[in-house]
Amino acid sequence: MKVIRAESAGFCFGVKNAVQTAYKMVDDRKDGERLIMLGELTHNEKVTTELLSKGFEIIDSAEDVPSGSKVIIRAHGVTPKQKQILAAKGVTVFDCTCPFVQKIHKIVRDNANEGKNIILTGMPGHPEVEGIRGEAPDSVTVISSADELSGIDSDLENTVLISQTTFSTEAFSDICANIKNKIANNQIFDTICNTTVCRQREAMRISQQVDVMLVIGSSHSSNTKKLFEIAESRCCRTFLVSDSSDVRRLIDEGKISADDTVGVTAGASTPEAIILEVVQAMDENEKEILADQEQTDTNFAEYVESIPQLRRNAVVKGEITSADSDYVYVDIHDKSDGKIALREFAGDPDFNVEEAVANKQEVTVVIKSIKNTENGKEIILSKSALDFEKNKQELQEAFENKTPVKATITGAVKDGVIASYGGIDIYIHKTQIKMGEVKDLDALKGEQIELLITKFDTEKHRLRVSGSHRQILIQERKAKEDEVWNNIEEGKHYKGIVRSLPAFGAFVDIGGVDGLVHITELSWKRISKPSDVLSIGQEIDVYVKSFDRETKKISLGYKKEEDDPFYNIEERIPVGAIVKGTVVRITDFGAFVQLEPDLDALCHVSQISNVRLKSPADVLTIGQEVTARVTNIKASERKISISIKDYEPIDPEEEDIYAVSDSSEEAPANEPANEAEAEAPAEE
Repeated sequence: MKVIRAESAGFCFGVKNAVQTAYKMVDDRKDGERLIMLGELTHNEKVTTELLSKGFEIIDSAEDVPSGSKVIIRAHGVTPKQKQILAAKGVTVFDCTCPFVQKIHKIVRDNANEGKNIILTGMPGHPEVEGIRGEAPDSVTVISSADELSGIDSDLENTVLISQTTFSTEAFSDICANIKNKIANNQIFDTICNTTVCRQREAMRISQQVDVMLVIGSSHSSNTKKLFEIAESRCCRTFLVSDSSDVRRLIDEGKISADDTVGVTAGASTPEAIILEVVQAMDENEKEILADQEQTDTNFAEYVESIPQLRRNAVVKGEITSADSDYVYVDIHDKSDGKIALREFAGDPDFNVEEAVANKQEVTVVIKSIKNTENGKEIILSKSALDFEKNKQELQEAFENKTPVKATITGAVKDGVIASYGGIDIYIHKTQIKMGEVKDLDALKGEQIELLITKFDTEKHRLRVSGSHRQILIQERKAKEDEVWNNIEEGKHYKGIVRSLPAFGAFVDIGGVDGLVHITELSWKRISKPSDVLSIGQEIDVYVKSFDRETKKISLGYKKEEDDPFYNIEERIPVGAIVKGTVVRITDFGAFVQLEPDLDALCHVSQISNVRLKSPADVLTIGQEVTARVTNIKASERKISISIKDYEPIDPEEEDIYAVSDSSEEAPANEPANEAEAEAPAEE
């Protein structure tokens, strides 16, 4: 009997992660703690029974979860409402929602917030579908075939199309073909998991070349049923089996014979152990193993280890037992340990070889080669080869879906840097690191950076990947710019960052958009250059004076009314008030006296002394303190007039200048109020 096994059969990433998390919860469980599955963790009776025997309970609704318990959310995910209920109960949540499913939740949430309708292809009532619908129950319509499109009366031009991760690729393609002229291409999201696509393609290919096709899994599993439908449409002798006992029954009933070529695939909820058990049930050379019926009752975790798995390219688990200067040695449950080159762990900052040996750290590895030598078996293992394929797939999906990834910069090259994503090099040109120029590339080594994958090239059997952080910054800036222009209004205040200081003012970034603060708006006093007040990179509070949406220009204000020396001046220094000040400048027509910082008043030459002076310098000097009476305030013209003579005149010691009669002339009304306006003496 020839057996063809699909390479991508069995646990998908999401289910595998959930099952591993559940066993870790069992290991970490404290006395009295209740472990809860929110719905069956996986559509596999053996796994579920094993977890129940170890203390887990199955509860279908968050409302029924007891407070203080630990709850695991399966890969299918749940509705936001269920998560809110769990949060309110204060339970510890282990959210194992598959990343692909989380992505669909975000697409639905974002588009529903924009008022769009959503068509979701999938199985109505399936836990994953219900979890997705929970993001926007009133906006999501679930269909499972192209025929159901005719019953949709929503505006298709304002509709997006997404899919359940395990939906049939054939059915989705059929739906897309029927709707492509009504929905824009950028509104169609192919959210079927890549693993599902590969699994269905393999099932399609294998079922066309075998006599019998076995699909291992549960009839309750959506992806298993899709595999069965695909296989059955191409191979009339297709059977859904749950374990090796079903296979033995089919053999006993004559539905599978020794001359048949049998294809084997499995749904995403089927453990590797059961797949191997099914394959061995058809291997005549393993009849002695199959005859041992007690083996089916073995503890699930131990059972996985008991099945021979050592073959080239097989993926196995083991524990690190020792290490030397070249290799890390791993117990993979064979008479001989396998070994991994120590250099494979060099890119993992969290790996400590001494701790790994002491704790017998578990690792998942791929068998690269098995050789028989004089000293026994030499089993070469690789961790990086396994990680490489997983990380390669993640990068390809990030490239296709335009989703960002985080990588660590490992070094500089001539015109950029190299970042590592799980051992895969990503080239970043120096112009794509940030918005401005990067002068020291070597200084970036060790930094984590978020990237959009801009190139993913596998041609010529060599992987070339490029990324850009600058594009993320541009997208973020564009989003911020749109937000500013959508909400801008005169008088609105912003916290801004000074970006540049030309001679005529300051350009300030108010969140994705630059506005100009003119030099006259920087200070109430006269300044020679903007850098007298501000510095580049400084955060300041500004407000919108005016803006033009068409030209994309914004005029900003910076100086505050309350900082104006003339603010509320007539209340602070009313006419008739006695003030003290310091002489700061002397001209032929009068003296300027500083009453407060940046607030000068003019005392006309005729208002200094009882005698007529040739110049204020006859009786005053720079820096001299004087007392005077306020005689006039013109706030709108920024002028203050004072009279020293009205309070206590300052006369020269020698009265040989012009005598002043009782009818001394008053200072003219249009006298200058400050140094800036005193370009010529007032007329007498």
